[in-house]
Formats: sequence, structure tokens, C-alpha cells
Amino acid sequence: MLSISGCTDEVVEKTPENTDITNTISEGASGQSLMPVDDLPEGYEFLGSRELSAEKVENEYVSVEGFVAGSEGLYMYLDSTDVYVDAIEMESSVSAEDLIVQYKAGFRELSSGSRFTEEIVNGHSTVRILEYVTVDKDNTPRYTYIWNNGNFVFVVGGATDDHVVLSTLAEATGY
Repeated sequence: MLSISGCTDEVVEKTPENTDITNTISEGASGQSLMPVDDLPEGYEFLGSRELSAEKVENEYVSVEGFVAGSEGLYMYLDSTDVYVDAIEMESSVSAEDLIVQYKAGFRELSSGSRFTEEIVNGHSTVRILEYVTVDKDNTPRYTYIWNNGNFVFVVGGATDDHVVLSTLAEATGY
């Protein structure tokens, strides 16, 4: 005869749907204050930051209504790879989303494969954009991550064909 102690009902554990925590940007934050500087992932070094003008954002990305300010954090990965984080402040989350939509619309479709890949970074839907550059007569992939958190648009990119280098820096923003 078996002796059973305790409850015999089946226990079902629920797994949370989304364990990623989305950090909210405090009111009055500047793009420069959102740059990861301390506690960077291993291999990354913060080199400095600079202001992004409306003209620079227009030339690098797209011209949309609602630009407020922008900052660019410059980093070195493993003493050889230049990478950056741009934090672009817009008037509203709608204008931030519009910047992303318009920027993506400026890319042509690839002849094979997908240019845009949806990922989750820091609890946000993020788009990884693939484009090719010519390096030593070869087509080399380059990646850019872009997403918004409220009225800020974050862009992470650099001179690497390894998108993990960029996704790690994107995660380091905390936003």
C-alpha cells in the first residue's frame, strides 16, 4: 500500500509571456544621458559622444517633422571595430515611429533574403536592417538596429558583419 502525503492535484506552473523589462525614459532625459557609458559589455569601450543636428539626422536617416535633438555615442569593440548608438529625440512617439517607418521605406528589396528582421531588444520590437557594402571587392553585410522607446529613436550600427556585436550594444542601452 502506498502512502501519499500532501496534495495530489496536478500543479501547473504558468510561464510569464514576456520576461523582458521595458525601461521607461524619464521626462527631461537627453539623448546623451541615454548612452551606455559604464558597465559596458566585455570588449566595448566608450570613446565619447557628440550632438546630432537635424541636418545630420536628415542626411543619415530621413527628414521627418518633429525632430528635437540627437546624440551619438561612439564606441570601439575589441580595439578594432567602430560602432555607434544614436539617440534621436522626437516631439512625440508618433513622430518617432514615423521616422522609423520612413527610414525603412528608403531601402529597396534585396534580390534574395529579407532586409528586415524583427527582434526583441530590451522589451521593444526592434528592426535589424541588412545592407551590403563593398569591402575589398566583396559584398559584405552590415547591420543596423532601430527602435523607439516613447519619443526617442535608437539606432545602433557600425563597421561589422556580425550582428551580435550590435545587438549586444543595443541591449546595453537598457532602452
